[in-house]
Amino acid sequence: MKRAPCLILVGAIILSLLSVGYAFGQEVKKYPTKGVEIIVSVSAGGTPDVMSRLASEWLSKHWGKPVTVVNKPGGGAIPGALEVLNATADGYTVGTITSQNSSQQHGANKKPSIDVTKPTYIARVFDVDLVLTVNAKSEWTDIKAFSKWAAANPDKLVWANTGAVSTASFSTAEWYTKIGGDISKTRMMTTAGGSDSATKLAAGDCVMNFGDFLGSAAMVRAGKVRYLATSAKKRNPYFPDVPTMEENGITGLSVGMWIGFMMPNGVPDFVVKEWDSAIQKMIVDEGFLKKLANISGRIAYLNSADFRNLIMLECTTYTTLAEKLGVRK
Repeated sequence: MKRAPCLILVGAIILSLLSVGYAFGQEVKKYPTKGVEIIVSVSAGGTPDVMSRLASEWLSKHWGKPVTVVNKPGGGAIPGALEVLNATADGYTVGTITSQNSSQQHGANKKPSIDVTKPTYIARVFDVDLVLTVNAKSEWTDIKAFSKWAAANPDKLVWANTGAVSTASFSTAEWYTKIGGDISKTRMMTTAGGSDSATKLAAGDCVMNFGDFLGSAAMVRAGKVRYLATSAKKRNPYFPDVPTMEENGITGLSVGMWIGFMMPNGVPDFVVKEWDSAIQKMIVDEGFLKKLANISGRIAYLNSADFRNLIMLECTTYTTLAEKLGVRK
């Protein structure tokens, strides 16, 4: 009979320890408990920056913790991405990733700066249509006439590019090859990002820019640059008057641009799940979608696994394309 109180005491102690352990486990898995930093590898005002700031605003309200965007431009968006990958894998340093500093840099380089198998991919969130623009004071008002001139005058074709390896370089090289030109005979002008490319185009420093709609939208509204045609399969719903390349006989263009989020390798699964859960709520939020529409954004969600699979597939695609275009170094 004397053993009963002892057994009860031992049982109480075990239950107490289990409760503490459970509570501890719950505390460890709470995320976020402090501010989160999103590193954007392009300059302020560029499309990845604008989209990231829109997401950070929503996530800050959702989590009740500050989600701050920090721009680390330059180097073809590679240094900023490397800073993310070398950060502590605790979920508090996140990177905005695009096709440029993932699959495209892999395809264009025999020794790529970023090992695309290393990041923890959170989700692809946005898809972006590309468009060829020229100075509004130029003589060209349609893509056919401009393409004919460009193919015949490679020495006069100066095009904006955000880095040795970029969406702009891939899209320009692909388009120029399709119209019968030799991209090696043209001249590339390096810029600090999409918005800087539009500014230099407006100033007459270059002849054309192949970027996204948003990056040139302000200059188009100001009447300084002109959209000629988009490489997308269909006309952009926000810019329905801009024709497609295919409508003008330039077919088979495949270069595109998307925007997503990544973290360093080794981030705990519960952090990735929390981000994915938040993103899925964000992309159906009416307030968020209204703001996204105001900047001509488009949702193209892929979860972590599907996002990784897309990037691996694109690596093969861009390697083949880079070799075909003669830009793989």
